[in-house]
Amino acid sequence: MSINDNFWVRVSKEQDNFTKKEKIIINYINNNSQNMNNCTISDLSKANNVGYSVVYKLIKKLGFTGYRDFIINIVAQETTFKALNHEFFGYRSVLKETYRKLLDLNDSAIDYQKLKDFVVWLNEQRTSIIYIAGIGHSALGAEDLTLKLYRFGFKAICLNRDDDNLLLRSSLLKPNEILILFSLSGKTEVIIKAAELGKANGATVVVITSQDKSILNHHSDWLFTIVSSGLAEEKEILISPLFPITYFNDLITSYILKLPEKDWYLENRNKSNKVIKKIN
Repeated sequence: MSINDNFWVRVSKEQDNFTKKEKIIINYINNNSQNMNNCTISDLSKANNVGYSVVYKLIKKLGFTGYRDFIINIVAQETTFKALNHEFFGYRSVLKETYRKLLDLNDSAIDYQKLKDFVVWLNEQRTSIIYIAGIGHSALGAEDLTLKLYRFGFKAICLNRDDDNLLLRSSLLKPNEILILFSLSGKTEVIIKAAELGKANGATVVVITSQDKSILNHHSDWLFTIVSSGLAEEKEILISPLFPITYFNDLITSYILKLPEKDWYLENRNKSNKVIKKIN
């Protein structure tokens, strides 16, 4: 199932644009996904105390052609996840089921060909300085990617110390430098400003977000969309927002190790490992 057909990927990308009534419907579907096969629009409206128009607006917002298309997609997603969860984890582990679901959604959302192209391009720019930043959980993801790239021999620097430091560095970026920004919401003001400054200075701006329609995206040269758990539902609260970011970072690492220059990167990593072992 492609990203354009994936119900929960669409929900994740639109999560900041839903009305209160639309969120009620989505939470209902999330809690009753196993029983949606025979759910009519009348059933859905009555169960959530909303009018038909609210349901139709939600269907249109998510890009489905009609209610039947909407329900078929939900049921197909549930069948897929149920089969995967049973095969890999059995019926008892809610946490593992939710992890698996989030991994599957990210596999649908991430443009792997573009990611491969990005890593090839990054390899060609490995003498350039790479600045990486994020706020909140995204800051932890930025630190994770900085360490991964640095130990491979990239000139990676994390700018998470404070907002002023990020904006100051962004205002002084040069055309041959790279700025990688993490923002799950796509709305973090300091991240948007940093992207704007970096772009204005001719630096290459890379954005990793869960939102396709953010202002932040307009300032990016490379844009990657990941799926983060966003609905306030119990089993999703168990999953850290850092999880999809770490998965994305590990994908970058895996593609680096497929490059013809992988031995050079591994040599750098082995050198850093030896130093760390001596210190410890």
